[in-house]
Amino acid sequence: MRRPVIVHAVLAVLVVLAVLVVGALGLPAAPAWAAPVAKGSWSMVPMSKDANGDGFIDGDGGVPVSGALSLQPARTYKGAGNGIAQPNERLISGALSWYLDPAGYEVLLNACPSTGDTYQWRVTRTDASAPATSTPARALRKKTCKSRVTLPEGAYSFELTVNAGGASTSTTLRGTVRNILMVALGDSYASGEGNPRNVDAWIAQGGLFTAFTPYWDDDPCRRSVRGGPAQAALTLEQASSTTSVTLVDVACSGATVDAGVLGPQAAAGQSLSQVEQVRRIVGSRAIDLVTLSIGGNDVGFTNILAACATVTDCPVRPAPSGPLAKYPTLQDGVQAQTAELAADYARIAGCLGGSACVQAGNRTTRPLPMAPGAVVLPTLYPDITRGAGGEPCTYLTLDASDFSWARDTILVPNPPTSYDYRTRGGGSSALSLASGTLNQQVGGTFTLGWKPVTRIWAATGESRAGHGVCAGHDAWVFGLTTLQGFSSAGFHPNPRGQQAIGQAIAGAARSVVGTGDGPSAGT
Repeated sequence: MRRPVIVHAVLAVLVVLAVLVVGALGLPAAPAWAAPVAKGSWSMVPMSKDANGDGFIDGDGGVPVSGALSLQPARTYKGAGNGIAQPNERLISGALSWYLDPAGYEVLLNACPSTGDTYQWRVTRTDASAPATSTPARALRKKTCKSRVTLPEGAYSFELTVNAGGASTSTTLRGTVRNILMVALGDSYASGEGNPRNVDAWIAQGGLFTAFTPYWDDDPCRRSVRGGPAQAALTLEQASSTTSVTLVDVACSGATVDAGVLGPQAAAGQSLSQVEQVRRIVGSRAIDLVTLSIGGNDVGFTNILAACATVTDCPVRPAPSGPLAKYPTLQDGVQAQTAELAADYARIAGCLGGSACVQAGNRTTRPLPMAPGAVVLPTLYPDITRGAGGEPCTYLTLDASDFSWARDTILVPNPPTSYDYRTRGGGSSALSLASGTLNQQVGGTFTLGWKPVTRIWAATGESRAGHGVCAGHDAWVFGLTTLQGFSSAGFHPNPRGQQAIGQAIAGAARSVVGTGDGPSAGT
């Protein structure tokens, strides 16, 4: 009858000995179960990605197999369509930052700060318009503590439950899934002309008759993510972890209103207008933000430069060639073309959520869908006419009187009613500005409900220092580049200029569409 007592005594002795051995050997004792802790956060998966942190969007349109940022990138590409944004990879189809999923946008649910064995998320739409869903239960480990779900835009609650042993605890986060659908329309000042992805190699290594192959996101349109609108999209993307930004960039070098924005640009191989290209990409999705740079080619900016480079007293002489040659003088032609811009901008407005979209040739199509509160940001053109000290430029065969005339009759947003032009022979001509200026017409689009971006003009045209073509190291625009193997860059914004344009657009956009972080974490 004493056997059980002896057995218990022996077991007790063994337990004591085990404890002594563990202590002597310095072995850890068996841990007590820790109470679970639920702590997490949510964020939007970026739709404008920067794979290598260089400040430019990386897409899924393929990247040269070698030398992407060199003077001569490989002409064969890799990685297109593999779902991975590689460093320096082109936009999808040359226009889209990331894929638009009919199911919604990816959201990252992060349970990594929690403590426990397993975790699970329950996602509920605040307006109860869809049933709640739950993620599979997963081990709470470093490699498995994050989950992704695809959700339509809207307000949600994210309930995190963490289990440890037989205990569990929960916390609930609340937030709004939001993507800004941003569209870039317009000409070379929007497409990034002069700024291919490998422009830095050309600037650092280029010289007379340099062999250079620009690496564009879209070759026919000479479109690049180094353009101001694309840089603005990435700035907006990185401004908030709870908002993503999808960029649709169809801006094209050489575009005008009718041969570009509202009609096919045949010179760039386009069979659809930019408006129609956007509809093909976004479908019925509502657009939140539109940037627009258009009008420079409509008033004949390229013809103006060519005329003044070859003709003395160019404003009061006929243009030697091009669309402006049909007018008695260059000034008459510029004013006639400028006079048409107000109606052109009104037609574009009709295509951006208006009642009717009338394109070139009186072709009609459905207006693009615009979200409630959507914003259109037309950008004023920068001042390329002043030197570092603010004085009018003299450049090649263009003299100070040419640049002063161009500034005061084409670019100044608030011009007088006439301009007193002094000829080289000492004569004087009073030039009518009844139609205003290009930038005045852009600024006047506030009457359409648009919000003109004036900051780039203020930074170049109203600043004490100039950033024009003759400003040397302070220049925000390229001069003549024909002999350096990159002729199309001439008289277009350089990297500093496009960066300034991007900052101006991003600043204007943030003030009207908002990207501030909302509640994203909880305990």
